[in-house]
Amino acid sequence: MSAKIQFTVKRKNVPQALARDLYHDLLTISWPRTLLLFFLGYLFLNTLFATLYWIEPGSLLNSQDRWLSCFYFSVQTLSTIGYGNIAPATHYANTLVTIEAASGMILIAIMTGFLFAKFSRPFAKVEFSRDLLIGNFDGRRHLMLRMINIRKNQIVDSRVSLVWLKPMKTKEGQDFRTFVELRPVRSSVPVFSMSMLVMHEIDSSSPLHGFSDEEISLLPGEVLVTAIGTDSTYGQTVHANQFYELKKSRVGFHFKDMVEIAPDGIRTVDFAQFHEIEANNA
Repeated sequence: MSAKIQFTVKRKNVPQALARDLYHDLLTISWPRTLLLFFLGYLFLNTLFATLYWIEPGSLLNSQDRWLSCFYFSVQTLSTIGYGNIAPATHYANTLVTIEAASGMILIAIMTGFLFAKFSRPFAKVEFSRDLLIGNFDGRRHLMLRMINIRKNQIVDSRVSLVWLKPMKTKEGQDFRTFVELRPVRSSVPVFSMSMLVMHEIDSSSPLHGFSDEEISLLPGEVLVTAIGTDSTYGQTVHANQFYELKKSRVGFHFKDMVEIAPDGIRTVDFAQFHEIEANNA
């Protein structure tokens, strides 16, 4: 069974003024939903202005007072195309054209800036292993997981941290969660371009010292893995994180090797082996 979980937080009774964050919401939703939202907004504005033109007969030349002609004129005005076959004929229509043209310029500026910000927002494409393992490595007990950089570029000055989110109860009877550091054997690498085995040695200095492998796999709480580095292409900081439940750790396993080195020194990474594990005595 996979030990990988998602850490979800539900917020209740947040003041509406503080909960409203349109820019953040638009920046984090998927591209299909973003494009659909902008299309619906564009359709709504044109429908609104088309109706405003249509409710005053004779406001547009060559429109025959048809709503669909008013809609097409609105599209031309909002997008600043202006073919000229339909034109405003009254002060009312010219006032609407002024408002709609200004709205169109503002909308284009907002969409351009927002889409660029969304498109250029850096993010790490890092995959984490399905399982958190407890097993031997080089004759010593370790807590282990694996990471891989899916992209073809490199993440430089990459750093990783492990934290045990340990639940506890205070003397006053309050539930509390404390952050216990699980120091990795290697917390940083100069270049993260392939796979990376993240290990915490269960020695005398480990918070897990004194527990058997089976007892560790029964401990409550989650292990938070955080990776951060600088994207070599964008030159910007990227990060990724993952949660594992300790009680779902796989005991007595290690990861299969997924990197092959050819005689000429070229390294081949087999993604099909990324999640594969095998028993320590295999």
